[in-house]
Amino acid sequence: MTAYLLLVILLGCSFFFSGTETALTAVSQPLLHEQEKQGIRRAKTLNALRQNSPRLIGTLLLGNNLVNIAITALATSLLIEAFGDYYGILLATFGVSFVVLVFSEILPKTYALSNPLSFSLAVAPIVAFAVKIFGPFVTGLNWLSAQTMKLLPKSQSGTSEEELRAEIRGAIDLKADKMPQEKGMLKSVLDLSDVTVEDIMVHRSQLVSLNAALPVKDVFDFVTRSPFSRIPLWRGKQDNIIGVLHSKAVLKAMNTYYSGYKNIQLTDYCTRPWFVLNTTPLLDQLNEFKRRRDHFAVVVDEYGVLQGIVTLEDVLEEIVGDISDETDRPELSTLQVIKTDSGAFRLDGSATIRDINRHFKWELPDDHAATLAGYLMYETERIPNVGQTFVLNGFTFTVVQKNRNRLTQIDIIPPAI
Repeated sequence: MTAYLLLVILLGCSFFFSGTETALTAVSQPLLHEQEKQGIRRAKTLNALRQNSPRLIGTLLLGNNLVNIAITALATSLLIEAFGDYYGILLATFGVSFVVLVFSEILPKTYALSNPLSFSLAVAPIVAFAVKIFGPFVTGLNWLSAQTMKLLPKSQSGTSEEELRAEIRGAIDLKADKMPQEKGMLKSVLDLSDVTVEDIMVHRSQLVSLNAALPVKDVFDFVTRSPFSRIPLWRGKQDNIIGVLHSKAVLKAMNTYYSGYKNIQLTDYCTRPWFVLNTTPLLDQLNEFKRRRDHFAVVVDEYGVLQGIVTLEDVLEEIVGDISDETDRPELSTLQVIKTDSGAFRLDGSATIRDINRHFKWELPDDHAATLAGYLMYETERIPNVGQTFVLNGFTFTVVQKNRNRLTQIDIIPPAI
């Protein structure tokens, strides 16, 4: 009777070691860290144990193997005594294997995978005690394993930044299905290093700027009617940006002007333009916005030629999506989409590929072109004419309208699903 009771205890120990190994592997490290910050002592114990994972895993494997071997030996002895050598060995081979497989492998591991956090916290004190008991022996086994590993072919170790990003993206995909908005934001944050200022800037063709030589009253009138809080000033030619006029500065200038001082210089109320390269990654640009405490930058290429402007709001919109207020112009702040009778989506040629992909959940490549028109010209290696149709990556593109060499309207028919 004692032997059968011991067998049940050994099965329970096997359940414990097998389930604990699975639970500690499956439990989220960030979640345990958060639990520790909340003052949960068992989470602190588990985090300390996981700092030396070879010793922890070695202890669990050693305990599991010792218990399973003891189960096999004891059960075989009992079955041989009860049914003789032949049938006893036969029953031990198949019967014990079945019991160990179900009650010591499948059941504990399935339960541990379903409840990794609660299981891990429940067994934390016992695991800590087991590591203290078996620790010295496990250290010796780990040393022996390390010496053996030296004889095997060496492989490159470590995880690259790209692999780490891919792992985080995969974790977001797996864990954030019930939080679509948060999922999109998290992915956008990871992409900030891969997206450049050129991909999100307001292109020079859409840039609103003012000639510094205009009469002061005309500038006041324009700025007070404009939806923009900052407007670049140029002198001589539009590429020559000499300052940025802020709406608050205009109020000060107006107060001075209408108080009788007519000979004011608007450049005295401007801030110096901040020029950034169009190839600057968005993550770097965001950090620069924070460091300089500025929200507005003029974008130039490597030759110093004006390309457009970028604002802090543009960078934030890349993460959280479109941010509109009562002063925004809808035609500039949102993607304009017209559904035609043929089922095509009519878009402006200046629409960015990133905005289109985000809006439609498509995956048009944006490696070589930032806008829809640029993508079409790059892929076709020409400037298409009105009415021409192309099939690229399964999408059908038709040029609807053109202004000189600029494609202004393009119809897109996505692949049939």
